Amino acid sequence: MIGIQEKALVAIRFLRDLVVTGVAVCLLATLFAVTAAKAHERIPVKVGAYEYGVVYFYDDGKPQGMVLHLIRLLNDLQDEYVFELAETSSRRRYQAVTSGEVDLVLLESAQWEWRNLDVQFSKSIVQEKDLYLTLAGPDNTDALLSDVTNYPILCVLGFHYGFADFNADPEYLRQNFDVLLRYNEQEVLDGLLAGEAPIGIVSAGFLAARFVDYPSLRESLVISDQPDAVHDLVAVLSAGSSIPLERFNQLIAKLQSTGEVERLWQQLHIGLSG
Repeated sequence: MIGIQEKALVAIRFLRDLVVTGVAVCLLATLFAVTAAKAHERIPVKVGAYEYGVVYFYDDGKPQGMVLHLIRLLNDLQDEYVFELAETSSRRRYQAVTSGEVDLVLLESAQWEWRNLDVQFSKSIVQEKDLYLTLAGPDNTDALLSDVTNYPILCVLGFHYGFADFNADPEYLRQNFDVLLRYNEQEVLDGLLAGEAPIGIVSAGFLAARFVDYPSLRESLVISDQPDAVHDLVAVLSAGSSIPLERFNQLIAKLQSTGEVERLWQQLHIGLSG
């Protein structure tokens, strides 16, 4: 009887050890799975965007533009970060970046109001122009466009212009120039066509898109041979951005090497080249 009892106890201990081992294995497997999942979780990177030319705009109520193309390309390129759109405005974008509300803003110029802020600049991504426009007609448009500061100019509130040394302060512009400030480039174009001022300034991308939508518009406008400014557009990263500047530059360089970035940018400007 004693032998049988001992054998039973041994069997019970064996079964108990199996159960304990099995539970431990399950726990370890679960721990490894959770750790692996966390290791593969993408780090969110909030990308600020506001309406500017073909950088970011709305078409039939849906957001469009180069920012969305870049977000898609960056997300497809790697699985370490997930780039997410975060809308802001032309005047709020500085606070959004410096406060860390967004990690970066795509396609900005370092010449704008970023110069004295605690931010980081990526390498150049694309280049854009801001163009002087006037209405076609019997008047001497060459003389009109030779010194635009002698005339009223339609501009966008919060945008930076070469004729004003990129100072976007509304009071400065009103005190030193004859400007009419509007909320977006479409209002600038509409005001020009309505005769509100003899000169308007819009980005090349915006004008290209309007020419695609309204081909006859070309006949109504004269574009100055000299742009207001040519901008090297970069990304502006916050000091505490979720993605380091060096890593962001690496990703952009890899995208540029494929030619896809330039192809998409030129496609958005086809109305001026066609």
